[in-house]
Amino acid sequence: MKLFVAAQISRLAGSKKLREQVYAIIRQVQLMLTRASDWEDEHEYTLSQCEVLCSIHVLLRLLSLAFLCHSPHSNLDTNDDMRISVADLTVDWKPEGQIRFMDFAWTRLIGRGWCRSEIRHLLQGFNIATLACYLERPDALRNHSNCTDTTCMAYQIDETNYRTLHVNEDCNCASISVDPTHLRDVLASNQIPKVAVSEDLKLSVVDGKGYTYVAISHVWADGLGNPFQNSIPTCQIRRLLRLITELCRNHNLLRLGRSRIALWIDTLCIPVAPQFKEYRKLAIQLLPRTYSDASAVLVLDRELCNFESRRASILELGIRVVCSGWMKRLWTLQEASIAGAGHGGQGPGSLYIQMADGSARWDRSSRSFHYKPFRAKAPPPKPSALTVTVQEVKADLLYEMHTHVSMEDRLPSVRDIQWPRFETRFQKIMGAVQNRSTSKSEDEPICMASLLGLDLSRILSTEAAEDRMAAFYRLLHEIPTAVIFAHFGMPDFASRNLQMKPFRWAPKSLLLLEDPMVINLALAAQRFANPPWPLHGLCEEDGLHVQHSGFVFSEPGPVTLCNGHVLNDAVCGEYYSLSWPGANPECIGPEMCLALVFQTDFCSDAVIVRIDSQCGEHNDTEYYVTIIGHGTVKARGAIVTEEQISTICGRTTARDQRWCFT
Repeated sequence: MKLFVAAQISRLAGSKKLREQVYAIIRQVQLMLTRASDWEDEHEYTLSQCEVLCSIHVLLRLLSLAFLCHSPHSNLDTNDDMRISVADLTVDWKPEGQIRFMDFAWTRLIGRGWCRSEIRHLLQGFNIATLACYLERPDALRNHSNCTDTTCMAYQIDETNYRTLHVNEDCNCASISVDPTHLRDVLASNQIPKVAVSEDLKLSVVDGKGYTYVAISHVWADGLGNPFQNSIPTCQIRRLLRLITELCRNHNLLRLGRSRIALWIDTLCIPVAPQFKEYRKLAIQLLPRTYSDASAVLVLDRELCNFESRRASILELGIRVVCSGWMKRLWTLQEASIAGAGHGGQGPGSLYIQMADGSARWDRSSRSFHYKPFRAKAPPPKPSALTVTVQEVKADLLYEMHTHVSMEDRLPSVRDIQWPRFETRFQKIMGAVQNRSTSKSEDEPICMASLLGLDLSRILSTEAAEDRMAAFYRLLHEIPTAVIFAHFGMPDFASRNLQMKPFRWAPKSLLLLEDPMVINLALAAQRFANPPWPLHGLCEEDGLHVQHSGFVFSEPGPVTLCNGHVLNDAVCGEYYSLSWPGANPECIGPEMCLALVFQTDFCSDAVIVRIDSQCGEHNDTEYYVTIIGHGTVKARGAIVTEEQISTICGRTTARDQRWCFT
């Protein structure tokens, strides 16, 4: 910007001559950073050399930003053939040093205690990973030895050994409790219990009338929970009172008639005593109201609470928030998504993140943080095409776009989850919970059902995780048929699904899906094929009902399928081959009454099923089936005599054949 201001003073801003000079420098820098050709192997750079190349890359982007400021048109002037894409290092050949630097970055991040899931999924891209290498995170050091490429397990807790922490390690102050019978009384009237704190730190349970209340969203692994009783240390009460008071004052959250402040935190407001188990369930059912009705939802994360954020770049702030422990937990997804429901992310219910230098409001609409009070303003005039382009390219040049998108993806609004524009609700909730974890597997269906606005009482009426997941699928009802192809090529696919009939087709956990993209790709392939049947099945009490084309084997006895087996359609006489990736399993079977259900059409991926029963007759037959494997069917030409001996005959079904997966 200083370059642009200087050009304005000299009256050269926007001139073709100046743009040509800046463009020539950018082009020269761009050529310095890329290989002579794509066939050239990357040099074995040292870390220092990689850092030099990276710094030149940063210079390239800053020069490109200056060049952008001088643009007379939204896409630059097409007549002079100078385009902002010159800043893209892939415009000619592969950039030098990036692959090598990524190796250094991975090693350094792992050595500094970063989680594999953060590096693999949350820090995708060269620019983000290299910057992350130089960030200090002393408050984020945890044991990541049990983490996977998709899930961080470092924030799991064991309630039997849980210890509520004080603000300072050397503090031994007494804990303060709320009376659980008072919680019971408020919950019995279908109201949300809140806690009012007096000046002398006495706690009283109130129903919220006349109070501005702040809901606290926190990570139990940070020590602010208590699985044994509704109490926390006095020092923590004092800290919470200070934080919510400052929040309400700094962001003008106190309203006329609600000058008193109360707080809601699960540790104090959800009964934990065994005799109040039913009221605990009621409190869980009220969680959506709890967060949507709150004047603010305040995020407390140990790492972020110790981070001075106001002087940090948008990129650094975004990386720290996206990689925080709070962002990796399942329950916090619900708390963040419901915050601001119906308010566009502004005003009551907004999400605030506590930093060392104050609380910052996350504005979902503008994808930015704000430290000042929200004030409703008249909508600004519609920006020109040039303004929009400059803002977007500027965010990309400063590496901000990635973190903006990551924050938006990781914190979808409850409206986006319940009414997705392009995806199914199953896909939306599946994507929302990725890279998150919970210490209790039975909590997963509760949280997902709550986000989708489903009837929680149906899920809470059972206790086991499998029973709750089955209830979740029944409530969701419409399931993409791509789900039955999700574990293609995995020999142990059955162990990843529910073990109870009729839900053996369903993933036992959406949190633990190693590659959820497989489901999205399968659904995309189905849409591309444009089949005449619905792309979703209906989950009923007896299984998942779908309509897909298939192939039913006509062999009277047990059939053993081998990799590469030849199939013969007895109706049209065509021959096909059935195969699956890898050598495991070597064979499938022997099984009676086998069939194939195709993903798109006859020559496509397929699930291998056993027909357990059928109902209806002729063209109205519905087969009740169990998945026993996956494979791919391809057309083939004439076969030799030896192959004819091992050929398995069968017939194709109608394209809208009905199946019920159990």
